[in-house]
Amino acid sequence: MCAVQELEPICVRAKFFFEGSRKFFIKGVTYGPFAPDENDDYFGTPDKAGRDLALMREAGFNLVRIYYVPPKWFLDACAASGIRVMVTIPWAEHIEFLRDKKIRREVVRAVRDGVKQNAGHPAIFGYLVGNEIPSHMVRWLGAKEVTEFLEELITVARAADPAALYSYASYPPTEYLLPQNVDFFTFNVYLHRREDFERYLARLQNLADDRPLVMGEFGMDTIRHTEEEQAEMLSWHIESVVLGGLAGTVLYAWTDEWFRGGMEILDWAFGLVTRERRPKLAFGAVKEFFSGDEPITRKAPLERYPKVSVVVCSYNGGKTLDRCLASLKEIDYPNYEVVLVDDGSKDDTQEIAARHPWIVNIRQENKGLSVARNVGGYAATGEILAYTDSDCMADPDWLYYLVNTLLSGDYCGVGGPNISPPAEDWIQACVSAAPGGPSHVLLTDVVAEHIPGCNMAFHKWAFEKIGGFDPEYNKAGDDVDFCWRLQQEGEVIAFSPAAIVWHYRRFTLRAFRKQQEGYGEAESMLRFKHLVFFGPTGSAKWRGQIYGAPRFTWLINKPVIYHGVMGEGLFQCIYPTPQSEVAAYVSSIEWVALTVFIFVVSIPLPFLRIVPYLMFGATLLVALSYMIHAKLESRHDTIAARFLVIFLALSQPLFRGWARYYTWLKAKRTPPSVIATHEENFRASRHGSIGNLRFWSEEGKGREALLPAAIDALENEGWSYSIDTGWKEWDVQVYGSFWWGVRLRSVTEYHGGLKALTRVKLSTHMVATTFLVNLIALSVLLYRQIAAADGYDLWLQVPYLIFVAVLVRQARQLKRRVAELVEAAAKRCGLDRVDNKRR
Repeated sequence: MCAVQELEPICVRAKFFFEGSRKFFIKGVTYGPFAPDENDDYFGTPDKAGRDLALMREAGFNLVRIYYVPPKWFLDACAASGIRVMVTIPWAEHIEFLRDKKIRREVVRAVRDGVKQNAGHPAIFGYLVGNEIPSHMVRWLGAKEVTEFLEELITVARAADPAALYSYASYPPTEYLLPQNVDFFTFNVYLHRREDFERYLARLQNLADDRPLVMGEFGMDTIRHTEEEQAEMLSWHIESVVLGGLAGTVLYAWTDEWFRGGMEILDWAFGLVTRERRPKLAFGAVKEFFSGDEPITRKAPLERYPKVSVVVCSYNGGKTLDRCLASLKEIDYPNYEVVLVDDGSKDDTQEIAARHPWIVNIRQENKGLSVARNVGGYAATGEILAYTDSDCMADPDWLYYLVNTLLSGDYCGVGGPNISPPAEDWIQACVSAAPGGPSHVLLTDVVAEHIPGCNMAFHKWAFEKIGGFDPEYNKAGDDVDFCWRLQQEGEVIAFSPAAIVWHYRRFTLRAFRKQQEGYGEAESMLRFKHLVFFGPTGSAKWRGQIYGAPRFTWLINKPVIYHGVMGEGLFQCIYPTPQSEVAAYVSSIEWVALTVFIFVVSIPLPFLRIVPYLMFGATLLVALSYMIHAKLESRHDTIAARFLVIFLALSQPLFRGWARYYTWLKAKRTPPSVIATHEENFRASRHGSIGNLRFWSEEGKGREALLPAAIDALENEGWSYSIDTGWKEWDVQVYGSFWWGVRLRSVTEYHGGLKALTRVKLSTHMVATTFLVNLIALSVLLYRQIAAADGYDLWLQVPYLIFVAVLVRQARQLKRRVAELVEAAAKRCGLDRVDNKRR
């Protein structure tokens, strides 16, 4: 009789397992099945199992995966050996199990009874409620229906044993089976080329999102391959799994002895040991990685460990700063420093910093987030700059994964996910689940379009190449601008899914509102500088996939699945559809404003009343879809919490949109002219067209000299403007008023020798506000005209015509101001204005 060892429960924290405060990396191997005994158990004899488990412990294994529900003696033997058990519950995956109610009930019963049989046993790590459902069967039954059935099985199993962890073992032909209530994701993958395997791991990591990813099976047959090949492949497999940030791997298999389909299998030999339990070469190779108690990342060292400077910027962040610095002190990386930039805090930030004398502490007057990040960057002595915030806590292996990814390719920077720690109350849990939080945007599985400022790292040369962060952004948006500027320079930013920081979300609804208003203000400022990345309403248009929100929902953004010809593809991939533009628009402040306007208009017009109701219904439907799929912590997942999430989903675009419009319109003004103070004896021409300017040069100067001079003039006078990034037909767009903007285009003609004529065309264009106000005014006029009993209703028409005249006059004045500025810039760089008659 084995003495059962008390094993500490395993819990899930983001992408890793933890045993107490220590990470638990699965060092697993499959075991059996063997020929059944008189009790119809497939685990051999206790003596043989005891010898196998002892040999496994020698090699460093801490988990076995089995394919039948075990007898109690086997679990006791595993617990006595300090080895945990992952149980795969068998059922008839190969038949039509959904549409036959009897078969479906039998499957549910098998799972429930299989879990109940050993519920609460300390050796149980978790259960796999299924394994590799054939792809053609899933295609026949429907991917959505099978996924929902797996979720049902997990719910049933969890009710039988709440302490265990649950998953489903998928494989590449059914990659799209992603039940959302699993504790971790499991994939059986047999790829024998390291490059292919690592590329597919990156894909699976992003499919797993913020949950652990485990390799459920991986191995090589030593009948068709040599033992040397098996040992080499398992070595790089384990190294790739560790470097890729997985939570563990299960090697297939322990021994060549294998019973399947009612017979001994003799033509496969995947074991680490032979049937006679003779260790193969792979046994020793695996032992090198798995034996010992040191962290698994030490067994897969990086090629080099460049010095990293971790920059933490804080403004009144004392509430979380101590936890942040304590987490940074525990980072398992041999060569780093921490630079704290206190941006004029008025709380206890300096008292907390004094308790951490090992950091570099810089204190300055409050100048905003971008300036603080620049100060930290220039003070850093590391080859790599890593940024996080004072309300974040870093995973111990944060720098290991960041640096590994950064050095793995021709990347200028790298980022990772930021995940909310457990909420302190139900309101914080709802805020954490609400839309609009900081998240990453990926172009591919490894290339990012945007990485959040609380979890990013860059080579210092990249930071210096673009002059650091733009000081204009003092609240938010600096990270977005930084990433876009690097990409416009041709640089590539990578993403490391295992480089985790825990990021406290806002603690109150008021703080959430202020955060969204800050993001809206930042979007408005970014729009001036990066117009090509924004839509007509001012919201960002991302090319990549936004993470952090529910992606694989079946209500609005139904995913696309590639099954292969006749459903026989070896890699049947799932692709989330792009974020729905329709869903985004019906949630926007513009849509809500239009809904309210039509509702007001419909008061005297009953036949229109159904329209605003339908419009609001569309808005509510999007928020309802978000509420259904939002991930709330189970202990805070109540009806009240779900209603709060739908309220936040409705209000978040309004908070953000209002701040975006307010900032956008506030910045669109015509600044006072300072030309006279900068240009002596300059007097703008009052002759000729103000929309078509021509400048002559006898020195070969053209638009390449004029445009930089004009942009400098705009900057000096304080205009808001955008520069073409390669996607527009204009060179510069000037935002000069609440109602109008001016677009500048240019071309240079060469007339022999150094003679050059530069043409500049200025055109005014309506902004969205002008269009909407005129649309509303015309709608009101039309309604009054229809409602008038007889004749024309002039008392509204005359003021409107006066308003239009004022608009036209303002447009001309704005164009003239810009023309004067361009003419002054031309004179500064040696170009002479000529009238339209001169060639």
